[in-house]
Amino acid sequence: MEKSENKILTELLNYLNQSSPLIKNTKDLPLNKSLLELGYLDSFGVIDLVSYIEKKYKINIENEELTKEKFGSINKMVKLILQKINV
Repeated sequence: MEKSENKILTELLNYLNQSSPLIKNTKDLPLNKSLLELGYLDSFGVIDLVSYIEKKYKINIENEELTKEKFGSINKMVKLILQKINV
């Protein structure tokens, strides 16, 4: 079953809200900015997020894909997930 961009976005936001008190208390989380650069996630948060994504969507995210270009914002994460599950 193909997942939609909106469904993945909602699932990611729900996970981030549950896993990070800092994000949970943020009213307008930027979807096009780096959560790492903004201080919402640290390196452990990124690792947790990658683990969640890999388990949830049954995909593998390579270390080379953990770049600002491919994984640097929520919107970029959604695109990467979509690319991997719709291959």
